[in-house]
Amino acid sequence: MTPLFSDAFADVIICKESERSALSTFRNDLEDSSDRLSSWRGADCCHWEGVICDNLTGQVRELRLRNPHNAACSSRSYGAAEFQAYDIHKLGGRLNPSLLQLEFLNHLDLSCNDFHGAPGLHLLHEKPTGAVPSRIANLSRLRHLNLGDPFPIFAESKLRVSSMQWLRHLSSLEHLDLTGADASSASDWLGSLGNLHSLLDLRLSRCGLPPVISGNAANLSRLAQLHLSWNNFDSPLPRWIYSLTDLVSLNLSHCGFYDHLPTGLQNMTKLEYLNLSSNHFTSNFPPCITRLSNLKVLAAAGNIIEGELPATMDNLTSLVTLELSLNRIGGMLPKSLSNLCNLQELYLYINTFSGGLPDFSGCISHNLRVLYLGWNNLSGPLPSNLKQAAKLRELDLTYNKLTGPLPSSLGELQELESLVISDNSFIFRANGNRFTFKPSRDWIPPFQLHGLTLRSWRLGPEFPPWIKHLKHLQYLSLANTGIEDAIPSWFWRLTPQNIAVDMKHNLITGPLPRVSSNVTILNLSFNSISGSMHQFLCENSERNMRLEILDLANNYLSGEIPDCWGNWSSLSVLRLQLDSSALRVGGVQPSSQQVLGRDPGGALPSQPHLGAGPSGQQSVRADTLVLRRFQCDGVEAEAGRTHVLFCRRHVGVVPDSQYLVVKGRLGLYSNILHWVMTLDISDNNLTGPIPAAITSLSKLQGLNLSRNSLTGRIPEHIGGMSLLESLDISKNKLSGEIPQTIAELSFLGNLNLSCNKLTGRIPSSTQLQGFDASSFAGNELCGAPLLESCGGNEGITVGGEDEEERAKLIFETEEFGLVLSIVLGFAVGFWTVIVSLVVNVSWRNAYFGVLTRMGNYVYYVWVKFLLR
Repeated sequence: MTPLFSDAFADVIICKESERSALSTFRNDLEDSSDRLSSWRGADCCHWEGVICDNLTGQVRELRLRNPHNAACSSRSYGAAEFQAYDIHKLGGRLNPSLLQLEFLNHLDLSCNDFHGAPGLHLLHEKPTGAVPSRIANLSRLRHLNLGDPFPIFAESKLRVSSMQWLRHLSSLEHLDLTGADASSASDWLGSLGNLHSLLDLRLSRCGLPPVISGNAANLSRLAQLHLSWNNFDSPLPRWIYSLTDLVSLNLSHCGFYDHLPTGLQNMTKLEYLNLSSNHFTSNFPPCITRLSNLKVLAAAGNIIEGELPATMDNLTSLVTLELSLNRIGGMLPKSLSNLCNLQELYLYINTFSGGLPDFSGCISHNLRVLYLGWNNLSGPLPSNLKQAAKLRELDLTYNKLTGPLPSSLGELQELESLVISDNSFIFRANGNRFTFKPSRDWIPPFQLHGLTLRSWRLGPEFPPWIKHLKHLQYLSLANTGIEDAIPSWFWRLTPQNIAVDMKHNLITGPLPRVSSNVTILNLSFNSISGSMHQFLCENSERNMRLEILDLANNYLSGEIPDCWGNWSSLSVLRLQLDSSALRVGGVQPSSQQVLGRDPGGALPSQPHLGAGPSGQQSVRADTLVLRRFQCDGVEAEAGRTHVLFCRRHVGVVPDSQYLVVKGRLGLYSNILHWVMTLDISDNNLTGPIPAAITSLSKLQGLNLSRNSLTGRIPEHIGGMSLLESLDISKNKLSGEIPQTIAELSFLGNLNLSCNKLTGRIPSSTQLQGFDASSFAGNELCGAPLLESCGGNEGITVGGEDEEERAKLIFETEEFGLVLSIVLGFAVGFWTVIVSLVVNVSWRNAYFGVLTRMGNYVYYVWVKFLLR
């Protein structure tokens, strides 16, 4: 039938009733909170969302139910709004086996959804209930199978694949993506792919795959893309990978590979993408890699590569991105880099390069957009021919030894690239060097910037007036720039976009400014700002303030913290570094879990407020209240809408890992900050007892009241804070015994009760005795883990009772019965054999005869092997 004829009857063809029924059954077991499948009604399933039928037969050929917000699924460089949409549009529930009735299906994409804990996940198990794998051959026409989810939030949401033998039935597969599945038990994973002769694209990242050192991949000769990143193989690079000479894309990042950089890759001449980042490869950069002339992306960041870059780098004529950051590569930047005409992004930061910056007279200047050379030992001035890099968008020269004035070519650069203004993504960073920058008052910057960091430049004492011409800023750091001026009012009307502002470590004067609603992060710590907080908090005419992080520590603020938090509902982190002689806590309401009420005199309130503030005002929804010093050295602190706090080096990137002050250090949390609740009021001069009501904060995970003047006893019901992971009440004046309920804090990972006036026995529990003795030092305590034993009859009696109780418990456990039966069984069996051999001579002769013949045979085989 001709295409014209088929098109004419395309609307007449409807799906088969059996397949419509199978899809309906499949739909009934799904959870669809966003109503993505609202079109799955009516008789013709060929018009349902994600269902594609054959135009001639009406048979269902493709089922495409990938999360429509899959960009957030594929990358973590997205903000909270994108991830919220991604979560909302996830399908969940059970994968009904009726799906297997679509026998003509050749494309199945269920990726970036959340079928956690669903019986339907047994579709891929070797021995599940219902024997589904024996019927997975019904989908033998599959050419495309995608069940991946790179970032499953919960462990139970990971697809579990105990074996991959079922893949042998899918011999037509061309594309297989199981990213994020738990295949840690699938030791046969490579061998199971042997029947997939047509496979072109294989993606098994984040699967926990077991290492396969000596496998055979000969049957995968057509494979063009192989992604195995984020599997901890902890081995040298397996040689079977070298046989895949048709590979175009190879991602082996974060795999725990070690030994020398693999020279065997030089035969993969079709490679266009090679990612070896975040492994443990050593040795110098092998010159043979530069023979891969088709490479467009070469990434080997985060290894232990040493030596110098080869002079033959210009052989990589197709290279678009070169990422070798976070290594130990040194020497001069090779001149051959200037001949990489297609290079757009060059990342060489955090190495040991020396000498001057690259020469921009070569063809590298034609397409270069990103140049990151920070954290090296580069010296000398910025090159005068920098203007030739007309498309340059991002330049990072942080922490080098560059000197001299900014060249005029920096200003000319913008004149040569009008697209940079509209693209609004040029970033210039040069802090940590020795540049001078003294423009006149009427200077107009010849560029528009997305972000500007001039930390540690000498810009003051006047607030730089030329900033008002930068209308598109989203990030500005003028920290430690010698400003001794008030922030002008025009600054807060500078841009309509969200902006993060860092002006710490200056001598900024005047009262707190009235900030605009689009300021998301404001760091004015370590300045000379004075006066009350009332105008800042209560007299701002703007509504719906977006401020998420506010840091006003180490200023000269005075008066009471007013209770005007109704407009600050986005606030996540508040840092004040309280001075008891000036500021008084009086109505700060961090959240429904952690709220400080009005109580003058520097004491903690006896009853924290729970819920709305006075007169029905909305409480500030801070996930973390930090009223002490917080430092994130070398990086800027920002927060997403649903995150507590993170520190990042680059603007515009939401990191995978988040930093938080907890457990007495800068703690690192990954992908769990939606649930973190901490209260840190350490390092102040708070007095009085710890209020008993604080134990009602049942969702608190971190509590730090250290370095104050708190008195009285530790609250008796502290064990009710069942989620507490970190407790630090050290360096106070607390007295009395440690409550027995503290032993009920089963999640406690950090405990510091030192330097108080506590007395008596340390409560007995595996948790408490596991802490270091320093956690209890500086008190009058006794018992493990301290060396001081608790003397007297009371201590002996308690200890005896404990030992007696433990002995009873041991004899009553099932484990004791199992151990006893094993020991008795072994003893009876062993002595039965020994006694039989001693008493019965014929048995003894037969037994030792067998042993002799076996020994002679082993000796014979061994000698014959040696003589071969």
